[in-house]
Amino acid sequence: MVSESLEVEFIDVYSPSGCGPINQWISAVMNDEEPVTDDTIYHWVHIRDAEFAQRVLEENNVEGTFQLCGRRAWTQQMVVDEIKGLWSRFQNAVEHSHTIESLSEVPSPAAVRYSGERRRPNLGPLHDALVACGTDGWRPMTAMRVGLMECIAHSAEQV
Repeated sequence: MVSESLEVEFIDVYSPSGCGPINQWISAVMNDEEPVTDDTIYHWVHIRDAEFAQRVLEENNVEGTFQLCGRRAWTQQMVVDEIKGLWSRFQNAVEHSHTIESLSEVPSPAAVRYSGERRRPNLGPLHDALVACGTDGWRPMTAMRVGLMECIAHSAEQV
């Protein structure tokens, strides 16, 4: 009898200390350059959420193969627009140059729904396995804006 093992394929996972597209876009924005983007759609998920899900599966001795990514589709331009807004607010705070407009509720690009073809990996098996482990299923907790702020903070420390 062959025993199965746990295999988790991490897709579109980002980290504040990483070197992926998000970190490259942040570097470009911080250097007052326009980030290079294309039409690729991502389903971003913070590394903290990915690690938590894997830990739950391991602690519960779950076996099988799972795909793990974020639940929502993001265009690259949506992420870049969010980075630009967060970087601008950070700079205004450092320079004590906020205005009413810079502090007003500017809608996040996250409020825009992507309506194109999503092609997201099947998260059903992962969700069901996490529910069977006693959780609420696959529900990443780190909001994209929070994760991007962490990436910006980490990049700003490196400068």
